[in-house]
Amino acid sequence: MRQVFFYGAISLDGFLSSATDDLQWLFDTSLDKEFDISDFEDRIGTVVMGHTTYRETQRLSGAERIFPNKEKIVFSRSEKGNIIEGNYVSGDPVAVINRLKAEAGQAIWVVGGGEIVTTLLKHDLIDELWIQIAPVVLGTGKRLFEETEQELKRFELVSVDKIGQLSELHLKRIQKSSTSPVN
Repeated sequence: MRQVFFYGAISLDGFLSSATDDLQWLFDTSLDKEFDISDFEDRIGTVVMGHTTYRETQRLSGAERIFPNKEKIVFSRSEKGNIIEGNYVSGDPVAVINRLKAEAGQAIWVVGGGEIVTTLLKHDLIDELWIQIAPVVLGTGKRLFEETEQELKRFELVSVDKIGQLSELHLKRIQKSSTSPVN
């Protein structure tokens, strides 16, 4: 069964982007060196994201073809059809991820946005999180974890790394146990 990862950056107060999808605050964060995620990307076969994340990633990269050689699934309520190396889908993210997990292949990278991440977390479908935290407070914007009524989700802290001014947390979901006491 394929694993599902979230890998992405947030502000100190938990926002993925400003309310207008601006990410300049992230690009203004000093990294001290080239930020290389090629080892992570080598583990990925499919990239999943919302339409806004897809378009903003294209715009910021200056390339129409993003995440080359990876299958891309882009969730959209309005767009239809094919994209380069992928498709728009309008279905339930839970059903789509469950289908992808059952297929043979490399891991699935959920790039964003927050609505998709929150939905997948609610259904215990994200196995690991890599979250880079920038030391900036935005005040408003689009949150990584949207407010929702759901049961507590626990993760194990695997590592903490410093990448320039970013703090990167790597976390693994703790599997539910039927013998665990309820708190």
